[in-house]
Amino acid sequence: MTLREAYTLAISRLTPLYGPDEARAVVDRLLEERYGIGRLERIVGGGEEAPFVRGEAWEEDLRRLERWEPVQYIVGYEEFYGRRFRVTPDTLIPRGETEELVRKILAGQPRRQVLDIGTGSGAIAVTLAAEWGEECCVEAWDVSEGALRVAALNAEAMGVEGRVRFVRQDVLAPMPTTEEQREGCFDLVVSNPPYVLASERAEMRPNVVRYEPEGALYVPDADPLRFYRAIAALPLLVPGGELWFEINERFGPQTEELLRSLDYAEVEVMRDLHGRHRFVRGIVR
Repeated sequence: MTLREAYTLAISRLTPLYGPDEARAVVDRLLEERYGIGRLERIVGGGEEAPFVRGEAWEEDLRRLERWEPVQYIVGYEEFYGRRFRVTPDTLIPRGETEELVRKILAGQPRRQVLDIGTGSGAIAVTLAAEWGEECCVEAWDVSEGALRVAALNAEAMGVEGRVRFVRQDVLAPMPTTEEQREGCFDLVVSNPPYVLASERAEMRPNVVRYEPEGALYVPDADPLRFYRAIAALPLLVPGGELWFEINERFGPQTEELLRSLDYAEVEVMRDLHGRHRFVRGIVR
């Protein structure tokens, strides 16, 4: 089988699931990242034999994709802010909206003491540490030990392991009360917590529902702001410190009102590139 034939056959198998455009993008990425065959090589050498199709790996990769497994988990990484982050089923796959959140934060003044709550792959924590340089130290919390292991590997790969501290912490559990926490010690807290309603799960694609970690995605319909309420109430920030959230687009006004009720100043709901309420920022008085 030639490379062109293998490519065409793979797309024909995946198109009923993903549609033609996404199927091509997925197969292109699989070929390049797993088999070292870039787009130019595929086009120029399309008539040449494709020996990889005779092995078990190629067929198994296609079967995994047909079962809706994300290509990011198959190749083992996702790009975020120009860096390659390891991802596994212990972590969410970083999205463009979260990268947009990081861009908005980085457009402000550099911060020295940062806390990322629900760090997952460490994309936010590691990116902020890398972009803000040696004076920035980041603490990153997650309830998942598996996610923390992946995040630590990403910090090491990006050369910031000495400035990012990973802590297993459940923000819904009682916090230890220390003098440092009462006074506040961070000048930036950022979180992309679970915010997908349990009822919205039925509308989501199988590649998310079947493979990405449930604990990082869903909240009860009866209490959609549970993580935002818990985080915003913690005495973590110094006066003038900023709290940033990524949010469910349905709850922009409610999240804004929550922060105002807790006496945050300059509370602002911001839209993403698609015009949806996606980010909220507040400042500690």
